[in-house]
Amino acid sequence: MSQTVGELLAFTLAEIGARQVFGIVGDALNPFTDAIRREGRIAWFGVRHEEGAALAAAGQAKLTGRLGVCAGTTGPGATHLLAGLYEARHDHAPVLAIAGDVPTSKSGIDYLQAADHVQVFRDACVYAASVNSAGAAAAQIHEAIAAAYGLRGAALLSIPQDVFEAKTSKGPLSLATLRQRPDVAPADADLDSAARIIDAAEKVVLFVGFGARSAKEEVVALAKKLNAPIVHTYRALDLFPFDDPQVIGGLGLIG
Repeated sequence: MSQTVGELLAFTLAEIGARQVFGIVGDALNPFTDAIRREGRIAWFGVRHEEGAALAAAGQAKLTGRLGVCAGTTGPGATHLLAGLYEARHDHAPVLAIAGDVPTSKSGIDYLQAADHVQVFRDACVYAASVNSAGAAAAQIHEAIAAAYGLRGAALLSIPQDVFEAKTSKGPLSLATLRQRPDVAPADADLDSAARIIDAAEKVVLFVGFGARSAKEEVVALAKKLNAPIVHTYRALDLFPFDDPQVIGGLGLIG
């Protein structure tokens, strides 16, 4: 069964658990926003400025670990996403940015609001590509989301309006692989070595980063056992309550 690229993208996002898209509507995104309306499992959140859409997607991704999604339409609309995508880059948050682009027949001729999104966004993104045909859409959608999760950053898909509207018979690829990276435990030998160093120390301070987000209770239990204060990085600011007497604050650029 054939579907438009906009429908394919909306269905793929819904299947992997995305439930919100933040953005501002516009002509180049109309086939996508209409597909979201008919999909039913995804809500479109309109914002006042595209930067806010990217920041919202990045914030959601940081809080949940799941893919955040934002969208802007052509030239200045899409490029306004950039500041928020740098947030995702620096905090390693999985975000998919969708840039509606001018029709393919108008590219390369100094058309109204045309911009080279791929070139503009490349520094802020772990993946940036233009979807120039409906036949390539399924593979590129998969590759962009996989890169956002696997490389922990923002991925950009620039999609011209006529490609959004075009039909494809190719369905989404390998949906089961489009998910957040699992937590990784240290090797037993490294844990044993750390335990020996702690045992031999007279005084211990725990310096805790965002990587400990899935082990907050264990960190607090260790701190109490050792009677050790907890110092955290900037990204770990929200891991521990400010009124805990063992948490003495942050260290680093804004510490």
